[in-house]
Amino acid sequence: MSTNTTNYQLIKPDRTDNVLVEDINYNTEIIDQELKKNETNITNIKNNHSITFSYLEGEFPFSYTLAGKPTGIAIDLCKSVAEHLGKELGGKPLEIHWIKVSPAARFQSLLTHKSDVECSNITNTSDRRQFLLFSIPYFYASTAFISHKEDHLGSIKMLSGHTIFVTSGDIAVEAVAKLNVRLGYSLFTHLSQSAVSGLEEMKVTNNSVFVADDVLLYSLKAASEKPGCYNISQDNLIAAQPFALALPRQSIKMKKAVNNAIMEMFFTNEFDKIYNKWFL
Repeated sequence: MSTNTTNYQLIKPDRTDNVLVEDINYNTEIIDQELKKNETNITNIKNNHSITFSYLEGEFPFSYTLAGKPTGIAIDLCKSVAEHLGKELGGKPLEIHWIKVSPAARFQSLLTHKSDVECSNITNTSDRRQFLLFSIPYFYASTAFISHKEDHLGSIKMLSGHTIFVTSGDIAVEAVAKLNVRLGYSLFTHLSQSAVSGLEEMKVTNNSVFVADDVLLYSLKAASEKPGCYNISQDNLIAAQPFALALPRQSIKMKKAVNNAIMEMFFTNEFDKIYNKWFL
């Protein structure tokens, strides 16, 4: 009995099935449509001399809004990508349009093709690769938790009975759910709208922690009024994972162009300047 592929629902005959011309034509038509979408993406950018980036709000220092404008290391990376693409597509600078998205709906602008690239601390996971494309990695981070120093919470095993704040849509949500099972469903989980709001909620809640990427936690702690009042765990809920720029699933040519731009930044030390601006 025939089955269908995961991404595009192409027909896959069983070994004992007769191969039908109708099935071949059906598959060919879908492939043709998807290849056309891939060409249309980068062609539109070239013809319009503009590119649309989406970014997550409140993900300091990767992407956030400052004085009404997007800023952060991922924002700077995307600006450089746009500069490189402009040169590759004829030399004229690309006009950049920005779409601010919430963590809970972080990929909607990509899935609806309103955005060409998402510029944030987006973890490249096998689940997300089912519906998105990713650039080569530009950063790695583990998932840890921050807590009140006076609570002396150094280990994941000590979280039983505590309130856990985690950003909606983050890969940490699944990790917290699995931890809750391990700890006998003793956690009180609350979804936050952003990393910034998650930390603020943790600050005013007794017996609580906020779970997020460790680099994000260190940045938020350093920027807080009383950084000495908080501890970041050495225990990780998730080991180091790659951050990358995200693209719509059909944007194969665009992914190649983005990767070429990032690789050129690596070779010319342009990326080092961006990194040093935010972390040194």
